[in-house]
Amino acid sequence: MLSPARIPPLRPSLARATRGRLVRHDGQRRTLTSEAEEAIFQCGELLSEGCQALRPGSDGGARYFGTSMFSVDLEAVSRRLGARPSLLAFAELRDAVEGSMRVRLRLMRWARAEAARRVPSHMLGMATVETRVRLDENQLHIDVDLEVPLEVLSERSIP
Repeated sequence: MLSPARIPPLRPSLARATRGRLVRHDGQRRTLTSEAEEAIFQCGELLSEGCQALRPGSDGGARYFGTSMFSVDLEAVSRRLGARPSLLAFAELRDAVEGSMRVRLRLMRWARAEAARRVPSHMLGMATVETRVRLDENQLHIDVDLEVPLEVLSERSIP
């Protein structure tokens, strides 16, 4: 009687190295890949300034005004993802970041947390936030302007 041929066990094949993508193309729409989003936040720097308004706002209450700038070296992002850096790729990335609610939401949350850190004696009201995205050669800059009404938490916190 003949024995069946032995089939060698399957071994995993070598993984192919692929280049990371900054932007996903969905027809005419460009969206940010999750890998690119994480790389942007890992390679970016946040700069923030803000203060309590000396004069009350239109509603008569105190307000906090803050400005934050998030700067990203896009060549560092490209290196991290193994993507080819080019001005066209960076322009597409700017458009994708401008349309990304996830990026805006992360930066808005950071700006609000920064406001809470700067005025700990006050409770923050509903914030008004404005964001702008611009590209300067290989640098992506996202400006976040925050205005939020303040409520005093205790009488001792009034200057």
